[in-house]
Amino acid sequence: MQRTTSTNGLLSPLKDFQSETEVDFKKYDQIVKTKDKIFDEICREIHVQKHQEIRSVFLNKRNVPKESICLWLENVCSLLEQFCIPTLYGAMANCDEQNRKVIKSQKTIIDLQAEVIKKSDLELASVKSTVKEELKSVQTTVQSEMKSYSSVLSKTCSAALSQRKLQSAVKLAAAKEDRSRNVVIYGVKEEAGETLHDKSLKILRDIGERPMVRECCRIGQKRGDKPRPVKLCFSDSDIANQVLRKARLLRMKEGYSSVYICPDRTVEERKAYRKLLEELKTLREAEPDKVFTIRNGKVVRISEDSRSVPGAVS
Repeated sequence: MQRTTSTNGLLSPLKDFQSETEVDFKKYDQIVKTKDKIFDEICREIHVQKHQEIRSVFLNKRNVPKESICLWLENVCSLLEQFCIPTLYGAMANCDEQNRKVIKSQKTIIDLQAEVIKKSDLELASVKSTVKEELKSVQTTVQSEMKSYSSVLSKTCSAALSQRKLQSAVKLAAAKEDRSRNVVIYGVKEEAGETLHDKSLKILRDIGERPMVRECCRIGQKRGDKPRPVKLCFSDSDIANQVLRKARLLRMKEGYSSVYICPDRTVEERKAYRKLLEELKTLREAEPDKVFTIRNGKVVRISEDSRSVPGAVS
C-alpha cells in the first residue's frame, strides 16, 4: 500500500513521477531538491546550519514537537519507498541494458576481427602459393638457361675460367661501376687547413654545375710542392658524365689554366691515357695545320666543324 503525501506538500513536486519507471535525470534532480527541503525544515526547527549537523540529540529536545518529527519521518520514508528505491532499480536496469549492449558490440567486433584475420590468412596463403609457383618456374628457367650457357661455354672456350679469374673479373666490373660515379680534378692548389669541399664546389659552379658531392678527398702521396689530385664522388654516373662534358669550360675561366677535370681512371687506364697524350702531342707537332683529338681511346683527326665535340681532348 502506497503512502500518501504529507500535508505540508514537501512531496507534491514528485507526484508527476510516481508512475514512471524509466531512468530520468529530471526525476533525480527533483528527488534531491525534495530531500533538501525536508532537511532544510529540520535544520530550521532544531537550529543547525548544515544537513550533516542533524543528530538525535537535537531532535530529542522538548522544544521540537513530536508531530514535526513524525511528519519528517513520514516524508523521508515516503521519499525512499515511492521514489528513491524505484529510481535506483530503474538505474540498475538501465546499467544492465547498457552492459548487454556493450557485450553485444564487443562480440560483434570480435567476430569481425576473426573474419578479417581469416580473410587475411586466406589471402596470405594464396599469395604464398602464387609466389611459390613463380619461384619454381623461375628456378626451372634459370636452371635450363644455365645448362644451355654451360653447354655453349664448353663448346666455345678452349679452357674453363678459374674461380680466381672470375672473382677478379667481378671485382674489376664493380670497381669500374664505382669509378664511373667519380671525377678527378688535377691542379687544385693544396694548402694547410684548406676547405677542400668548398674549393671543389666553386670549380663546379664555375662550369655551371651544382651537383651534390657525396665525398671529396685528395688522393695519392704528397711529393714536393706538386698538389695532389682531388677526387669527387657523386651519387650516379650521369652526374659525373655531365661534369666531364663541361670540363672544357674551365679553359675559358681565369685562374684555371693548369686545372682540369678527368674521369676516375685505374692505374692501367692512366698509363694508357698518357701514351695517347704523347701520341697526340707528336701528331700535333708533326702536322700543325691539322686538328687531332682523343676519342674512344684513340687519337683521331677531326675537321674544323667538329672541334666542339663533347668528350674530345683538343
